[in-house]
Amino acid sequence: MILVHHEEDFPDGLTSPDVYFTPGYGRAACVTAGGDWVLLEAFDGAWQVPLILRTLVDGMLDAISPYGYSGIYASPSLSSAQVLQAWAATVATLRELGVISVLLRHSPLVTQAPPDLPGLRSIVIGHSTFVLEPVDTDSAWTGLDKHCRNKVRKALKSGYTGNLRRAAGEDVARGSDFRRLYEQTMQRVDAPSRYVFGDDYYQKLVAGLGSNLLVAEVRNGDGAVVASGLRMLHGDRLHAHLAGSNREDARMGTNNLMMWVATQFILDQGLRQFHLGGGVHPGDSISKFKRSFGGRELEFRVSGLIIDEEAYGAQVERRAKGLETTEESLLTSGYFPAYRGSTE
Repeated sequence: MILVHHEEDFPDGLTSPDVYFTPGYGRAACVTAGGDWVLLEAFDGAWQVPLILRTLVDGMLDAISPYGYSGIYASPSLSSAQVLQAWAATVATLRELGVISVLLRHSPLVTQAPPDLPGLRSIVIGHSTFVLEPVDTDSAWTGLDKHCRNKVRKALKSGYTGNLRRAAGEDVARGSDFRRLYEQTMQRVDAPSRYVFGDDYYQKLVAGLGSNLLVAEVRNGDGAVVASGLRMLHGDRLHAHLAGSNREDARMGTNNLMMWVATQFILDQGLRQFHLGGGVHPGDSISKFKRSFGGRELEFRVSGLIIDEEAYGAQVERRAKGLETTEESLLTSGYFPAYRGSTE
């Protein structure tokens, strides 16, 4: 019942519910996650689960959703019985592949299978992500909070201008304006290493998304790019991806202007949603910044599944010995899978 699609044999007629389900995005995500992308699919695409399969030291596998927002797409057309049938078949297929555990990053943007599927355990709940659904320029503008509107005005009055266009290979090459600003920003905020990407990641992202990868730029009065970010287009939805800016220019409202330009792009192109994403931690400064643009606050959640308890326990035991700690400390750390604790 479950079809396993790889990047090289992805069916031409299969429609992806969002960019995070596509092989083009999965190809890039594999660079940082380390593994092979697959899509588990059933009911003519009404059930889709994109995963990256990662090899463990003993040749077994574990699986993780590509970084971002995917999880388990279950079309509203599926009955409860069909959802349970597809889930049981998915778990069986993963077991046959040698997968011992799965970490799922669930999207609040596309219809998900219910969180109480057999075997699923909750890992993260209550993590916010933000989406704008502008109707017209006036309502979008009044939807910004007062501080955000003032920042946009300040940037415009100071001579900054912004635009959004299709990204090309040179826009994400080493030393490009985007790479320079993004990498400087990650260093400035002491971001974890998982937020730093190499040449291979960006090359695969450009190749995989093609015309659906956009770059946003804000320039100062001299024409220099002082803020830049990647945007991913899928259907009638635009996703914010990665962004960076000069510290001094950011104080002048350049980041606010960059987001406002994308909002105007949504309206100009007749799109439905601009997904801003969330923060690193609930209530952090990034979350507050994105909340200032109005729109809706959605919940992003993460869940885990242990498919092979015995093999999972053996991995935890091996990891505990390597760290000179106890299995219990790994199992109670809150990290999933426990045998990857302190490594990611």
